[in-house]
Amino acid sequence: MIEQSQPRVPVPVAVAAVILLVGAAIPASMMFANGPSVVTGLIGVLLLLALAYGLWRGSGRARFWTTVLSTVSVGYGVVTITEAGASGLLQIVGAAVIVGLLLVPASSRRWFHDLPAEG
Repeated sequence: MIEQSQPRVPVPVAVAAVILLVGAAIPASMMFANGPSVVTGLIGVLLLLALAYGLWRGSGRARFWTTVLSTVSVGYGVVTITEAGASGLLQIVGAAVIVGLLLVPASSRRWFHDLPAEG
């Protein structure tokens, strides 16, 4: 039997990290088209990358801030739903999925040490 030095990242956490990476890739591709918002876009992309890395490493702080920012994003999206196009609806759904993936599955909670290990 092969022993692993590091445990595998649970699938829900990996999916949440990938959603964050995709969310970072979209503004990164568009931020060079806009002049003054390049710095703001770069900060947002770096924040999303840092959160995805923190989730992958099992950081409770990254989980907390990802959950907070995703919840705020869902709330803002719902408030501005009348102005939201397809990308706005996709943002609401993606943020809601991230919150669900980080808080609901037992494997996610165990990854962030919220549940004792089984066995």
